[in-house]
Amino acid sequence: MEKNEIRKRILSARDALSDQDCMEMSTSILKKLLKTDAFLRAWKVGLYASMKNEVITYPLIGKSAMLDKGVAFPKITDPVHKQMVFRYVLGMNDLKTGTFGILEPQENTTVMEQPDVIILPVVAFDSMLNRIGQGGGYYDVYLKAHPKAYKIGLAYEFQKTDSIPRKDWDVPLDLIITEEQIYE
Repeated sequence: MEKNEIRKRILSARDALSDQDCMEMSTSILKKLLKTDAFLRAWKVGLYASMKNEVITYPLIGKSAMLDKGVAFPKITDPVHKQMVFRYVLGMNDLKTGTFGILEPQENTTVMEQPDVIILPVVAFDSMLNRIGQGGGYYDVYLKAHPKAYKIGLAYEFQKTDSIPRKDWDVPLDLIITEEQIYE
């Protein structure tokens, strides 16, 4: 099955989630994330701004602050070349609607040069830790330029598929966490 077919099928199922199911499964996933060695050891954490029934990440801003971790969100800087940076935020007030309608940090925030951990959104994944995102390629470009960052995907178990077609530019993750288990 092609990536676009997989993406369409999984997004349709994810869109059908109730707010309550999304919240309950996200809470379970975040509890697992907060116990991982990679997250516990990290000082600089790159997050994504969850939307459209993605695993909800906003509680991680406060949880990370309580653990003295710096938190940053992606900001698209060059849509033509699929470039983005992670900028530090202290809270939701540091985010505003940006490219593609996604919440992004404001321009006056500091760039996080090398995240220890990057938490990524996932549309679909397989047991080899390959992921399909929204299809823009921004994370693949960023991850290739920051190979030292530990890559953690957050997804619901129903987003797992048998196999993801992989291209040369695709970057597999180090860990994927669902409400049911952790894939390594």
